[in-house]
Amino acid sequence: MAKQVLKELINMDYDTLMNLAKKENLDAFKSVLTHMAQASNRRIKTLEASPIGNFSPALKSLRDSGIEKFDVNFIKKATSKETGKLLNQYSNMKQFLSAKTSKLQGWQAVRKQIANRTGAKKLFQREYKSKRSATYWTNKEKRFWKLYNKLVDEFGGIIQQLDSTKIQKMLYKIQSMKKVGKSDDLIQETMEDYINELYKAKQKGLKFSDSNFEDEIRLTYTNV
Repeated sequence: MAKQVLKELINMDYDTLMNLAKKENLDAFKSVLTHMAQASNRRIKTLEASPIGNFSPALKSLRDSGIEKFDVNFIKKATSKETGKLLNQYSNMKQFLSAKTSKLQGWQAVRKQIANRTGAKKLFQREYKSKRSATYWTNKEKRFWKLYNKLVDEFGGIIQQLDSTKIQKMLYKIQSMKKVGKSDDLIQETMEDYINELYKAKQKGLKFSDSNFEDEIRLTYTNV
């Protein structure tokens, strides 16, 4: 029942929302926002408790907008003069709650899809033979997402136009090739070159050869 109610609140149409936000309906509006804020904060807490949860795209987007969690006390004490702020709160919570990766289960499902697309099943596995193995692979995945998120921050608009799976696959390959002593900065520089070349090829309507680029990478990251 609670899930159904939350779904209805997220999918509220504009006219219903504006009517609810009227001064005479303020208490009801605040009640709706409180319910949504508590649901959002529970999801945030669950994600933060997971080793990989902090890299959820939904959580990253929320933090990029400056939100660590939603202030329930502000919502409960808000006056009609702060209706604009309450509407902004609704918009932010709707965006977060609507995202598949705002739930840990949804984020795990997306990671599994990425693993299947990129062939990086070991990197995104969920079951490990030992605690030591779990720590090793979790740390490798953390490094993967840290680097990928840096690339998204730098080339967000371009990556959206390109094939993000292709970029993730190349990043995983480079990480797998990496020699001891090579820094994440060098991997990022290589990926930046890759994205730029891929984008130039697309702009000119040309085919881009991953194999040629991989040959250059091997010279940098392996002993061949």
